[in-house]
Amino acid sequence: MALSGTVIFNILDYQDPPVNEEGFKYMPTENLAKSFFFSFIIGAVTFITAARIQRLKHGK
Repeated sequence: MALSGTVIFNILDYQDPPVNEEGFKYMPTENLAKSFFFSFIIGAVTFITAARIQRLKHGK
C-alpha cells in the first residue's frame, strides 16, 4: 500500500515538477519523504477501517 501510494504521488508530481532558478526541472527528496509519510498514514487508516468492517460483518 505504501509503495503504491508513493508511486502514484511521484507520477502525479512528475507531470509538473518544480523548476529551479536556472530553469531545470528537478525532483526534490522532500517530495519522496512526504509521499512515504502520507502513504503510511493512508495505509494505516485503510487497514483499520477494513478490520472494523470485517468485525461488524462477522458479528452479525
